[in-house]
Amino acid sequence: MPDDLRMDFRKSAYADKEKVQLSKDYNVICMIGCTGHGKSATANSICGAEFFGVSASTGSETDFFEAVLTRWRNKPEEDRIIVIDTPGIGDSRNRDTKHIA
Repeated sequence: MPDDLRMDFRKSAYADKEKVQLSKDYNVICMIGCTGHGKSATANSICGAEFFGVSASTGSETDFFEAVLTRWRNKPEEDRIIVIDTPGIGDSRNRDTKHIA
């Protein structure tokens, strides 16, 4: 398995057995919070690499759930983890209902 693996959550994660198994095999960190409060930047810091798009303003940047299987701070000696970035609560484009669905 590659060291860094991106996962597409635009389809239901429950329907994909591989994603469910990955969540059983690795620790998972899920970023949840208000729009514009640094979830994506924090996720990138945890990963030690720029996997997630970051907005320079308080406007929404993340449009859908994104995840990566990587290592803590991108250090080879660290355990693998799954980091999930989510759209913010209080989305600046009024998409909260869509994101929750």
